[in-house]
Amino acid sequence: MLSFPIASLTAVHAQSNTTNTPIKHVIVIFKENRSFDNIFGTYPYGHNDALENNSIVKELSIPDGILGKNIEVPNYPGLGLLGYTKLTYANSPSQQDPNEGWVAYHGDWDYGRMDGYVAYSGPQSMVYVDYNQIPFYWDYAEEYVLCDNYFTAVMTESLPNFLGLWSGTTVVSNDISPPPYLPLNDTIFYQLSQYNISWGIFGLYSTEQSPPSSEIGWLENIQNFAGNPAMMDHIYNISVFYQMLKNNTLPAYVFMDDYGIADGISDHPPDNITYSEMWTVNVVNAIMNSPEWNSSATFITWDDEGGFYDHVPPPQINNYGLGLRTACIIISPYAKENYIDHQVLSHYSILKFVEWNWNLPYVNSNIANANLPLDAFNFNQQPRLPVMLGPTPNVAGTLGNSNGYITFENGSRYILTATTTSEQYPIPLQIPASELPYAVPQNYSGNIGFTVTYKNTTPLWVIPAEFYLIVLSLIALVVALAIGRFSQLLRTSLLGLAIAISLVGSVLGLIYPAVMPAPFPPVQPTYSIFTDLGIFIVVVGILILAFPYIKRFTGSRRRTESLPENVKSFAKIACVSGAFITSASIVATPGIIIPLNMISTMDIPQSMLQVALGSLSPFTWISLIMTAVSGTLFVLQAIHIVKKPKH
Repeated sequence: MLSFPIASLTAVHAQSNTTNTPIKHVIVIFKENRSFDNIFGTYPYGHNDALENNSIVKELSIPDGILGKNIEVPNYPGLGLLGYTKLTYANSPSQQDPNEGWVAYHGDWDYGRMDGYVAYSGPQSMVYVDYNQIPFYWDYAEEYVLCDNYFTAVMTESLPNFLGLWSGTTVVSNDISPPPYLPLNDTIFYQLSQYNISWGIFGLYSTEQSPPSSEIGWLENIQNFAGNPAMMDHIYNISVFYQMLKNNTLPAYVFMDDYGIADGISDHPPDNITYSEMWTVNVVNAIMNSPEWNSSATFITWDDEGGFYDHVPPPQINNYGLGLRTACIIISPYAKENYIDHQVLSHYSILKFVEWNWNLPYVNSNIANANLPLDAFNFNQQPRLPVMLGPTPNVAGTLGNSNGYITFENGSRYILTATTTSEQYPIPLQIPASELPYAVPQNYSGNIGFTVTYKNTTPLWVIPAEFYLIVLSLIALVVALAIGRFSQLLRTSLLGLAIAISLVGSVLGLIYPAVMPAPFPPVQPTYSIFTDLGIFIVVVGILILAFPYIKRFTGSRRRTESLPENVKSFAKIACVSGAFITSASIVATPGIIIPLNMISTMDIPQSMLQVALGSLSPFTWISLIMTAVSGTLFVLQAIHIVKKPKH
C-alpha cells in the first residue's frame, strides 16, 4: 500500500463552489444496526394496522414492508420439521442484540431465501418496532423521503460498511483491528482534501479538534489517517458541529455516527432506540434552525441491518455486496414530501451523490455504477420550510466527559427521561397531498425492478440431505452399539454403514458450504453444523472399529468384558477422540464463537462468567466440556499404562 506525506495532501485543485444542485452541504448521520422491516416494516399503519383509519395516514405512501403479512421462518433453513419462529412486535424501545458478522448475516440471507435468521442471528432477530418507539423517524418518512430499496454496502457488520461508505470498497469482512488497512487515497476524505472541498467528522472526543488517535474508532483502519494532521484536523467534537451551524461555517461534507455518542444512546441494541431517535432529532433540528438549511441534504441511514429480519433479498453486484436492506431517510428543503423512493440505492449512492454534486471523479466502479438518489429531490421547487420536531433533548455533561455525555451549544442541561411519544405520529403534512407536483402512489406492488441472481448458490436440498444423513448414521451407530454383543459381523457392518453415510453428508457439506466464504480477512469456515457432526460421527465410528486394536495397544489382555465395561471403555475412547476433534469442530461451525476483538465493543456484562456465556453458544460449551473430560481421561489412561505392572 502506498504512503502519502503530509505535503502531498495539500490542495492541488482550486475549490469549486459550483455544484450540480443547490445542495452545498451533505450531512450523513450513520446510525446502528437496524433492518428496514425492523423499523419501517409496518409503516405507515403500525402494529396491527392500528392507524389505518387515521385521516392523515390514509394519504401516506406505503413502502415494501410487512403490512398484512404473516411472516415466519424455519428455526433452521430448509428444515421445517425443526419448527418455525414468527415475526413479532417488540413492545419496547430496547431489544436483545442479534448475532452479527459475515457468517451470521450470510446465514440469515441464505443465498436470497431470507430464511436463516433464527439459526444464525438468533430468535431475537424476529422482532420489529413501530411509531410507538420511533415516532420521529416515521414523521420524517411522511414529511420527506423514505428509501425502501436501500441496501448496505457489504453483507456483514459495521467496519466493512463504514469503509464502504467512505471509499466504495472494503478490505475486511468483519470488525477487526488493522491490519489490513484501507489506502488513504481511496477515501472520500483524501479526495475532498485534494479538491479543496471542506469536510468534517464529528463525534464525542476529548478535544474540540484533532483528538488523540486512540479515540477515532474505525478511522484507524485507514492507512496514514491516525496521527496525520492533514486528516486529524478535520475531526471535531460534536459541540463544534452546533457552533459551525450557528456561525454558518459548516463543511461541505459532514459525517457523524451515533454509536458511543452518549451513554446508552444509540440505535444499536440493547440501547434505547427512542432516546437515540431523540438525539437524531436534536441534530436535525439544529440543521433546520441554521443558515445552512436551505442548502443542505441530510441522509439518515444505518450502517448494517444488525441481524434483524428483512424480507427483501439484495442484488449481488460483486463478490461481497450489496448487503441486506436497511432504511434511508433523506431530509432537505428540496426533498419530496410523503415520497417512497423505490430506486435501488446503497451506501455507495450517498458517496456517488457527493462526488457527482461537486463534479469529482468517482473513486471506483462500485460508486460509478451505483444509482444516484436524484428521484428523492425536486430542485425546481422553492426551498421548503423546516419541519421541526420535538421535544428536542439535550444531554447533561461537559466536553470530553468520559461517561459519554454531550454538551450542546445552548448550554441547557436536560436529562433524557422516558416519555410517552406515540401521540407525536402522525403529524399533518406540510403540503397537502393534492397539491404535490408529483405522484405519490398509495400502494406499492413490491416489484423492485431488479433481478436477484446469485453465484455459487448452495442448493436448497443440501441442508435437509445432510440432516437426514446424520440422523440415519446416528441410528446405525446406536443400533451397532446395542447389538454388538450378539453379532460382531452385524455390528461391524452397521458401523461401516454409519461411517459411509456420515462421510457422504460431510463431503456434501464441504462441496456446498452453508455460507458464502468471505473474500477478505478474517476468513472464517462456513460449513454447516451438520457437516461438523458428520465428521464427528465418522471419527467416532472409526475409533469404535479400531477399539480392539487400541485396547491391545494399551496393554489390556482381557479377551471378554461385560457390556458395562465395554460401554465404559468406549466412553473413554470417545472422550479421548474428542480432545483431537473438538477444536476443529468449534472453529468450523458457523456462528459459534464471536471474534475476541469484538467482545470489547459489545454490550456484554462484565463478570467473566457472563462474558463467556455471552460469547459462546451452548454447542461450544458442550465441546469445551468434552475437551476437558477428554484431556482428564487421557491423562488418567496414560498414568494407568505407565503404572501397570509388567508380566
